[in-house]
Amino acid sequence: MARVTLPIEGMTCNSCAETLRRALAKLPGVAEVSVSFPQRRAMVEIAADGPSPDDLAAAVAQAGYRVTGVAAPHLPLVELQLSAPASSKEPAEELDPALSNTVRVRSLGDTIRVSKRKPAPKAPTTPAPAAAEMTLNIEGMHCASCVARVENALASAPGVVSAHVNLTTEQARVEIDPAATELSTLVKAVERSGYRAKLVETGQPAVNWEHSDRERRAWGRRVAAGLALLAPLVLAHFGAISNFAHGWGALALATVLQAYLGWPFYVGAWRRLKHASTNMDTLVAIGATAAYGAGVATLLQRQHVTGQSGQGMEFMDAGMILTFITLGKYLEARAKGRASSAIRKLLDLSPPEAVVLRDGRPTHESVHSVAVGDVILVRPGEKVPLDAEVTSGSSAVDQSWLSGESIPVDKRPGDSIFAGTINQQAALTARVTRLADNTSLAQVVRLVQRAQESKAGAQRLADRVIAYFVPAVLVIAATTLVAWLSLTGDVARAVNAAVAVLVVACPCALGLATPTAILVASGRGAEKGILIKDARALEAAGELTTVVLDKTGTVTEGRPKVTQIVPQPGVAIEEVLSVAAGAEHLSEHPLAAPIVAEAEARHVPLAVAQEARVVAGGGIYAALDGGLVFVGNERLMREHQVDYTAARDELARLRANGETPLLVARGAKLLGIIAVADQVAPHSAEAIRSLHALGLSVRLLTGDHRLAAEAVARAVGIDKVSAEVLPQDKEKEVRRLRERGEVVAMVGDGINDAPALAAADLGIAIGSGADVAIETADLVLMRPDLRLTADAVRLARATVRTIRQNLGWAFVYNLLLLPLAAGALAPIGFALPPVAAAAAMALSSVSVVGNSLLLRARVRSHAKAGRSTP
Repeated sequence: MARVTLPIEGMTCNSCAETLRRALAKLPGVAEVSVSFPQRRAMVEIAADGPSPDDLAAAVAQAGYRVTGVAAPHLPLVELQLSAPASSKEPAEELDPALSNTVRVRSLGDTIRVSKRKPAPKAPTTPAPAAAEMTLNIEGMHCASCVARVENALASAPGVVSAHVNLTTEQARVEIDPAATELSTLVKAVERSGYRAKLVETGQPAVNWEHSDRERRAWGRRVAAGLALLAPLVLAHFGAISNFAHGWGALALATVLQAYLGWPFYVGAWRRLKHASTNMDTLVAIGATAAYGAGVATLLQRQHVTGQSGQGMEFMDAGMILTFITLGKYLEARAKGRASSAIRKLLDLSPPEAVVLRDGRPTHESVHSVAVGDVILVRPGEKVPLDAEVTSGSSAVDQSWLSGESIPVDKRPGDSIFAGTINQQAALTARVTRLADNTSLAQVVRLVQRAQESKAGAQRLADRVIAYFVPAVLVIAATTLVAWLSLTGDVARAVNAAVAVLVVACPCALGLATPTAILVASGRGAEKGILIKDARALEAAGELTTVVLDKTGTVTEGRPKVTQIVPQPGVAIEEVLSVAAGAEHLSEHPLAAPIVAEAEARHVPLAVAQEARVVAGGGIYAALDGGLVFVGNERLMREHQVDYTAARDELARLRANGETPLLVARGAKLLGIIAVADQVAPHSAEAIRSLHALGLSVRLLTGDHRLAAEAVARAVGIDKVSAEVLPQDKEKEVRRLRERGEVVAMVGDGINDAPALAAADLGIAIGSGADVAIETADLVLMRPDLRLTADAVRLARATVRTIRQNLGWAFVYNLLLLPLAAGALAPIGFALPPVAAAAAMALSSVSVVGNSLLLRARVRSHAKAGRSTP
């Protein structure tokens, strides 16, 4: 049986995912199909003689969707297997290292082995080059139509796999085939579309802060100049300056104002015109020019008719239009800077230089020039520049950005330290373990940026509208001009209406509605320890109905501890513990470590055993002082004729409490019982209450013994439990819930949780868990605190609500004000002047960004309310 993973494009909802699943399931040779809408992929299990990836792609296309990229190999990528029971006389069978890579996973049940099986030998082929990513800074974008044009230009370039452009960060992330394209091709593609592009190289800031700050200051200067030039025109118009330079002086001021404030819009409109396209710059340039031209015409008319100079109101209109729009751009730039402040704070955590010890002498070097294995010096009060392992010294390190805990963590030789954390007490030397671009902090920043670049489903509708928006506005403006001329013959009135239509239209609000909300949400999430991989994950989280929780390492701490030692009459506790620890110190089983640790904590000497043999599903036995000792369950005792009848009541009691009892025997004599349990994590009960308060159904899904699972569920308030579930059955259980119409989130941390994480509508991984779980999940909780799950749901719901508000406002604004500007209410005596239209246009973009910034306050208040829920 093989599994093929297909990246899918074109799905817009869970109904699409179900349609596609049914289409693929109909193919002969297809055993099982799982389609994830949030992850935009289909996982198909096929028989050896089943359809090829090309056949699967054809079926996807026939269903109305498209396979993007390259399908995963026609092989089992990850196969989860439980250890087979072994004879009591033989050790558990090990996988042949030549055939597989084996990873042992600590759990309270049997060992789970994850094997990556080698494919059958086949004829050598030329390997396909790995895809590479480039990040480009894009200059010249002003609205959503700009984003669409740059994305289309990059996507159509040869060798480009995908392109994502973000208006808020003014960057493009492009995935390419290095063998088919290069940087110059991408830059030329962007330039042909009328914009400028520059590669973000290694060592440069992940976000183009310098350009953003420079642009904000430039808009600020234009606002100040516009107000200074506009003031005399306004005062003269209302007669406050009686001897003001008559009409020709007003013309001079208006001309300077038009040239300086209008320059960015004229340049942008000209570039779009050269490439036969339009955007917001086109609307502003035409509208401002029309108002200015009307002012010139009015001035010339007065000179011709009366022989006197005079100022037409259109001069003030033209100046106010540009001033209001420029003010809106300045406020928008400031608000975007505030929205991206979270990622800037993350980037500021890591110092640009490290103190590297070369031949014992400290030298300051860029973090990007430091190699793995180099030794760095971190003095007290300094930030750790790179992920490293302490080689000498001991100190307390503030890891609050990573763990969320304000209490410093003690570090000694052998401990790991992380980039962005702060050394507080004494100097440390440490050996670098990760390059600058691959530190834990860099990975967090990368995930936050990916989320900010992604698009929510609601944005796709806006994108389709934006493609036709500006041309439609130009047509409406032209129609308005002709209609008013035909109906009234009043040129001034017709021009005013047409100008109002041009300047009231705002594609910016549509373009900023989603990215600004996601920018704020992903930044806020990162601050709280919630990493959002994709905007679609936020949408899925906002629609959840059911949360499925793994037990070990998710609801519990994942670190079993000895809870009780119950000796038989006449046997000392120390003897029970000494014998058990003596055998278990030879074992890799998860329950061995807490027994050995307990013996060390009590300073009990180990009765060192030899020739230990592990019985899968039973326990361990070993040679000790010429005889055998046994540590395990009833099955192991029965197989070796150990009478445990006297301990049956105690075994039942311990299991009812959720503890795992291990019988300890020497020869045929039972010595006692050691009870081991995985403790419930400190905040799990509070987290479950918060999830219930959000109206979510919570289920526990675990492979552990039912009694242990039910005991944990009772302790934290979960009323639905599925226990003794194999890893492959976890995936089936999640799929079964989805087929019932539930929107399911799966929360887990282990390798055995990965299939269920992939099958869920939303996969949530505990950041301290296995890498494969983190890679599979859509959200990552940076610390093992289950309360973050409820926080993530609150954040997602608030974000989705904000996106809908933003898009709703943007659509309603344009739908209402465009007819109003065109004169729809003129019969009842109301007209929208061009100046008011310009002010409304500026306000619309600022209001969308401002509403997104309020998201932080909403999430904070909702979190407080949730945490206070009894």
